[in-house]
Amino acid sequence: MSLNEILKIVDGLTNEEKKSLLSKLNNNRYFNTIHNPEKSLNLFTLEESELKKIITLELKKQSITYEEMAMQIDVSIATFKRIITNPLMAKTINLHSLLKELGFKLYLEK
Repeated sequence: MSLNEILKIVDGLTNEEKKSLLSKLNNNRYFNTIHNPEKSLNLFTLEESELKKIITLELKKQSITYEEMAMQIDVSIATFKRIITNPLMAKTINLHSLLKELGFKLYLEK
C-alpha cells in the first residue's frame, strides 16, 4: 500500500475516526521510538526492555562508552551498568540525567 493510498483512506474518515487514529498513533510505543524527531519519551507507555533498547541504541549511535556516560552523569560504572540493566528501577535522578545527556525529552503522562 502506498502513502497516497493511505492518505486517501484517512481523508475518507470522519473527524472522530481521525482523532481516534491520531490518538492511537501518539500512544503507540513503536511509532514513538521509530519516528521521534524531538527524541521525547513517555515512560508510561514504554516497557523496560524497550527503554533499555532505546538507551543502548542511542549510546551506540552517539559512540559513547559506558565509562564516558557514567562520568557524564556522575555515577560509578557499576551504577551505570545497573541503570542499563534495569532502567525503570534506577533512581529517577540518574535515569533523568542519562536520558537528558542522550538528548531525550522525558515526560510522564497519566
